[in-house]
Amino acid sequence: MIIEVLLISNEVCWERDILQDRYAGDVGDFGKLGMLRKIANAGLKVGVNWYLTYKPEEHRNEDGKHTGYLNNNEFKGCDDKLLESLRVIASGRRSVAALEQANLIPGACYFSEILKSGNDNNFFRAAWHQKAQSTLINSEIIFCDPDNGLLVKSVSLGSSKSDKYVTEQELVSYYISGKSVVFYNHRSREKEHLYLQRFVSLQMKDELASAKWMGLKYNRGTTRDYFFILQPYHIRQVTIALEEMLQSNWNKHFSMLEI
Repeated sequence: MIIEVLLISNEVCWERDILQDRYAGDVGDFGKLGMLRKIANAGLKVGVNWYLTYKPEEHRNEDGKHTGYLNNNEFKGCDDKLLESLRVIASGRRSVAALEQANLIPGACYFSEILKSGNDNNFFRAAWHQKAQSTLINSEIIFCDPDNGLLVKSVSLGSSKSDKYVTEQELVSYYISGKSVVFYNHRSREKEHLYLQRFVSLQMKDELASAKWMGLKYNRGTTRDYFFILQPYHIRQVTIALEEMLQSNWNKHFSMLEI
C-alpha cells in the first residue's frame, strides 16, 4: 500500500491510496506507454491526465498482477527499452509516480491529482478539470486515462462510480482549447458495432465537427480501446506514428479500430 500526504485547497491534509498504483508496469501500461512514446517521437508534446482515484476498498481483490508479459517473447522487439524500464518498475514499489519519474514518454507533462467521486460534496470536479487544463496547457495532445472510459448513461456525475469515467464535456473542452485528445475505454462484451454506438453522441458534437477520429485496439487479455480526437494539424504526425507501430512487432498486439 502506498501512502502519501495530499494537500487540498492548502487546508486539508488526508492520506491517499491510489488505485492505479497496483497496475503500474502491467501489460496495459506497456501498450499504452508504447503508443504514447510513438506519438511523442513523432514530434507532439504529450500531456497525461491519469484520472487517479482513491479506492482503498478495491485493494482487497487480486487485480493488478498482469506482468507475465515481461517474460513473454511475443513482446520483444516492440519497444525493448520500454520493456526493460517497466521490468525495473514492476520489480519494485509499483506506482504511477514511478512511471512519471522514469521519463518513459519524452517531454511529457502529467496531471496526477485525485479525481473523487460525485457523491463527495466537498469535491468540485469542474475545478479539478480546470486545474488539469492549466497543468497540461503546453501539451499538444492530451491522453485521458480513466479506469473505465467514457461516462455511460447508467452512471450519473453524482454517482460514487463517476470517478472511473471521463465526461464528454471534459474531452470537448480539451479539443476546443486547441488540443488533440486520446482517451482510454474498456471494451464491453457487446458486439463491436453495438459497442461503438455509445460514442456517436460525442462524435456528433458541434464543437468536434473539425475533428478526425481514429481508434486503436490493444488485444492483450481484455480488449483495451484508444479513441483519438485529432485536430486537423495533428493528423499527419499521429497517422505516421500509428502506421509505424502497425508495421512493426507491435502489430501482434495492436490493430486499428474502425470508427
